[in-house]
Amino acid sequence: MKCPVRAIIICVASLLAAHIVFAEVLQEITVKEGQTLWSVANYYLKDPQRWPEILKYNKMPSSDPNVILPGVKLVVPILLIKETLRAAHLVYVLNDVRYRRKSEAEWKSAAPNMDLFNEDGLRTLQESRAKVKFPSGEVLQLDENSLIILRPEKTREEIDLLSGGVRASQTKVLTSDAVVDPKIVAHGEKPDFRTKLKEDKTTLVEVYEGIVDVTAQGRTVTINKGFGTEIKFRQPPSIARTLPPDLEMAELSAPVRDEIHSTVAPATIKSHYLELNIKEPPSANLNQPAIPYPDQAAKGKSKALASAKNITRYHIQISSNSSFGPVIVDEINPIADKAKIDVQKYGLGDGTYFYHLSYVDNMGFEGRFSVPVQFVIDTAPPAITIETPKDKDEVDTEFVHIEGATKTGSTLTINNRQVIVDETGHFVSAVIPENGENEIVFSVRDRAGNTAKASITVYKTKDAKTGKQTKTNAKSFKEKSESFATTSLGILTITVIIGVIILILA
Repeated sequence: MKCPVRAIIICVASLLAAHIVFAEVLQEITVKEGQTLWSVANYYLKDPQRWPEILKYNKMPSSDPNVILPGVKLVVPILLIKETLRAAHLVYVLNDVRYRRKSEAEWKSAAPNMDLFNEDGLRTLQESRAKVKFPSGEVLQLDENSLIILRPEKTREEIDLLSGGVRASQTKVLTSDAVVDPKIVAHGEKPDFRTKLKEDKTTLVEVYEGIVDVTAQGRTVTINKGFGTEIKFRQPPSIARTLPPDLEMAELSAPVRDEIHSTVAPATIKSHYLELNIKEPPSANLNQPAIPYPDQAAKGKSKALASAKNITRYHIQISSNSSFGPVIVDEINPIADKAKIDVQKYGLGDGTYFYHLSYVDNMGFEGRFSVPVQFVIDTAPPAITIETPKDKDEVDTEFVHIEGATKTGSTLTINNRQVIVDETGHFVSAVIPENGENEIVFSVRDRAGNTAKASITVYKTKDAKTGKQTKTNAKSFKEKSESFATTSLGILTITVIIGVIILILA
């Protein structure tokens, strides 16, 4: 039997590409107290006699392998390191994430930047997530309630997925009944796929970018971008199925926007409930041809199995940053005209957040997330700072100069007259006071609709033209009277004392 020349060329090219991708992957090693280059090579390398190769990648104080190197950090090609000592790094931890060493039975709390080695276990509990970075730069993401065993191969990463789900690019994923193997090519599209293991041991594979081979029960199905496959326990992969379409950006159902900067300001809500308009999935994108098995191509069985009726749920994630790390809210809910998310139960306080959404069909296949949408939770009333005048100040001018600050973007009125608030929240105004007591009332409403009020009182002194006496004049008269009475009493007292002295001397 002759092998097609083209197939041989493709095979060889793939092997060369894989070698190029992984050949120069380096792992950092910290030399322990008392270790030499020779002892490092003896412990870490599959062939200790290849210790001179370490010198090619590191600046060493000496080429003598017996020189002690305490605390020095070395980089070593990963292909030289024993598989059991190839380390991955736990680069992200959210909530309760645990690890277990190969030789141990106890699960311990994981910490960011810790090393994970061959056959170490990693698990995430409810509302928990983790990211593992391999020496090649590959980052593997673990969903909540997931459990994996790390199994690095000679030239690439590999894991066993025992529960939950992972998202990866070049990691080979093994489940109880399937092998998920992304195709890595030197100049091709980088794969992006998710593998999920359901409670009944059914495996779901969703491919968002690139190409992935899925093998089970001796049959391999190639899954392209935008498709997925289901592998039931002890059954071959299903015909490729169209993934749910991308969910268009969902709008807040009743956003409050800044009237002046509505084109740039994020939607703002004044409660702890996020209400969204989730659009029905379009049916136009659900009739793409699926990729059939090779032996079915001639039978015309390349029919997409997805339809709009099967998409009944949506997946929403909320985070404090647009890269969604960490994810604060993560829910899958039925599609409704008014989707209401209670963010208060997750402890979201006032601040800026982002959400994105995806469609989920009745088999558990999920489309890609929409673009992030920014929104603001704002429940606090706006503060009003009055810098001048101060409460109970006295003025003798025709105008009272007013200056202060409040929340940016707010609407402010002073004595029912609107006043401009600048981009920093500062405001300046003036009022014409009447003689005597004057109340100045400040009323402010922010972008979210929260309101606040404040007031101060100022006193205007006597107007010379009208001859009216103000509270200030009365106070001045009282003070003068009291001063005169005090002076008179003092003079009378002195006179009495002098009289008494004269009588005694006489």
